[in-house]
Amino acid sequence: MNSVEDFLANVHKLGFSVIDYSGVKVPCLLIENVQFENIMSKSCGKPNLIDTNLNIYDDGHHIFVNLNVNFLNTDLEFDFLLYANESIDFFRFLSTAGMLGIAPPEPQSTNIFFVQLPKKDQAERAFELIRSKLN
Repeated sequence: MNSVEDFLANVHKLGFSVIDYSGVKVPCLLIENVQFENIMSKSCGKPNLIDTNLNIYDDGHHIFVNLNVNFLNTDLEFDFLLYANESIDFFRFLSTAGMLGIAPPEPQSTNIFFVQLPKKDQAERAFELIRSKLN
């Protein structure tokens, strides 16, 4: 990607929601039904090793974060590009919960796949960096 317009054109379209999980606000990425079913069929009932990485792109005004979710024991790997200028709450809740939800976009769906972040401290540092750059 070579310009802000390129980044904006590739931002995750389905967005995210925030759910209350036993009193903890957890950010939940909304993904296509097919992707969600693929995750469930390949990981449900099996031990999962999941790595998450946050890559921050900053031009001094616009901040984009590529969230990479890699299921190490399967062939599943996803990249979600988020526009941090408009999704700061996502990163705030990610840093405090240390958890990420992944769900289909239907509002009535109760199916959520939770990922415990292996490196919560990195989410905390990323949030502080994003917040400092947006101020």
